[in-house]
Amino acid sequence: MNSPATLLAGLLSAAAIFLASAFSAQAQRRITPVNPPKPGVTIRKTDPDKKPEIDRARLEERLDAQGNVILVDTVTGTEFVDSTGIIPPVGNIYPLLHAVTVGVNVLEPALRAFGQQYGGAEVWGELSLHNRYKPVVEFGLSNAAITPDGMNYTFRSPLAPYFKLGMNYNVFYNSNPAYQLLVGLRYGLTPFRWTLTDITSSPDSYWGPSSPVSFPTQNSFAGYWEFVLSLKVRIAGPISLGWAVKYHSMLHGGKSPLGPSLYIPGFGKRGNSLSVGFSVMYTIPLNTSPAPAVPTEKHTHQ
Repeated sequence: MNSPATLLAGLLSAAAIFLASAFSAQAQRRITPVNPPKPGVTIRKTDPDKKPEIDRARLEERLDAQGNVILVDTVTGTEFVDSTGIIPPVGNIYPLLHAVTVGVNVLEPALRAFGQQYGGAEVWGELSLHNRYKPVVEFGLSNAAITPDGMNYTFRSPLAPYFKLGMNYNVFYNSNPAYQLLVGLRYGLTPFRWTLTDITSSPDSYWGPSSPVSFPTQNSFAGYWEFVLSLKVRIAGPISLGWAVKYHSMLHGGKSPLGPSLYIPGFGKRGNSLSVGFSVMYTIPLNTSPAPAVPTEKHTHQ
């Protein structure tokens, strides 16, 4: 029979072995890392206290009820979302009523000052919606006194108004409004009068020397459309400068018993399909709250 001392020693040895085993297991649990989901994979349905390992070899692509591509663990049935394949939709970051801009086309008066035989002055206004859609209205006054090269007459059109209605679209609508690339469409119309003056007939032996000929004034109403490509750059504060290239074509009017008019207010000389403009602009903000940052990172839709 074992002595009490021997039994006590045995019990102490067993207790030491038990404590060493427990401490070793606890230490093992503390130092063993839990593998997190690999980059690009977000857990959709799981216990928030658990971080299960993901074996990508078991993942299979499927569609959920909303038509999104999800990854399903074929063993456990756990669903995941592959965030690397999702691009969040970006809407309009600027408010609906964003700004009002008024502008003056200073190129036409400058060209007249340097000897161009037609033109006038033009002002316009633009309402910015979301910094994206921009309804535009234009108004101008123009006249002409054109003597074509090699011809024996002068085309004259007294000062007449013209109007243009249209829309611009800002390609960079979610960027800084100080820099805008715009494409637009216009419908222009004008009521105007014109006549031919300073006409001389050629001398011949029957009619005698040349003599002046006059024609009655013609009344016209013309309509045309324009395609506009323009660039707007803020210079200082609310002041901006803008360049525009316009392609236009006649729709109706501008004809008479004497034939088509040589010049149409707001359009230019008939037969010239291209024109340019240079404007000075003043912008009045309608909403001064700061715009949110444009999303640049990919996010997971839960």
